[in-house]
Amino acid sequence: MSYTSASLAKLIGATLEGSPEVVIDGVSAANVANESQLTFITSTAYARQWLESSGTVAIVGNKVNCSDVEFGDKTILLVDNPDLAMAKVLELFALPEDTPELGIHESCAVHPTARIGTDVRIGPFVRIGKNATIGSGCVIHSNVHIGMEASIGASTFLHSGVSIGSFCSVGSRCIFYANVVIGADGFGYRPAEDGSHLVKMIHVGNVEIHDDVEIGALSTVDRGKFSATIVGKGTKIDNHVQLGHNVQIGQNCVIAAYTGLGGSVQIGDWCQIGAGAGVVPHIKIGSGAMIGAKSGVMNDVPAGESWLGVPAGPTKNTLRQWSAVRKLPGIIHKLAQQDS
Repeated sequence: MSYTSASLAKLIGATLEGSPEVVIDGVSAANVANESQLTFITSTAYARQWLESSGTVAIVGNKVNCSDVEFGDKTILLVDNPDLAMAKVLELFALPEDTPELGIHESCAVHPTARIGTDVRIGPFVRIGKNATIGSGCVIHSNVHIGMEASIGASTFLHSGVSIGSFCSVGSRCIFYANVVIGADGFGYRPAEDGSHLVKMIHVGNVEIHDDVEIGALSTVDRGKFSATIVGKGTKIDNHVQLGHNVQIGQNCVIAAYTGLGGSVQIGDWCQIGAGAGVVPHIKIGSGAMIGAKSGVMNDVPAGESWLGVPAGPTKNTLRQWSAVRKLPGIIHKLAQQDS
């Protein structure tokens, strides 16, 4: 597939400066782009890197200050939001999906009571349990397990090794990457009265994943103890994320890798949680809040606030504390000199 710079400008609604006839057949990073690869520029530093490459066409944000950069004979596509513009372009060059053949592979174990929609693609060694429901247009790769009474919405894509527990529901147009586990038992134990062992708390709830949710490889969503663990519409979850029992997540949240949410954590809409964050059980995080990477959240976070650190607090306060701690060695050294 190849496109001219003019056709790409039309696609993303860009103002074209330079040649409309440059042919583009791929995308690349600014510093290594060749003459037929498009890149995108979100800072002056990237602009300078691009100048040193063989690239000839770039998407450039209108807000990027490139007044001191001379682009010469290179072609630029000016847009308000280069990230969203690049997202449109990447769809043009997306790699083909390695999907199963249309229909149900002969090696699958599908219970007679399971209800399977039309135009499904179900690969080898998939197990679908009693009274499970698979929506039309679903793509299910090899070795997927779907438990009894579970439901999968239309056009959902399950990669290899995904496990959907019994009585759990998944919405339409979701994407679960390899080895995602939905509906594992929650983590709950209590010491026996005689102190001899730990008594397991059986979890009788389920998991409800709403439409357009994406969950990265090796992430886990535990079933609720009594009611449901819920992930709201449009939320995106990275790899290696753990959601404890009865967690409730709102719509369009973004949760980065290695994050762990304790049981019954409640998160509002449009929240952002950085990689490696941990949230203790029963905490509430308001809509629009942002949690920095590696933070340990031990108190409720008000809506719209940015928190950071361990224990996490408002980001400005945490940064001041870190700055003060870094100054301590110098202060101690000066005090020691005064005493001597």
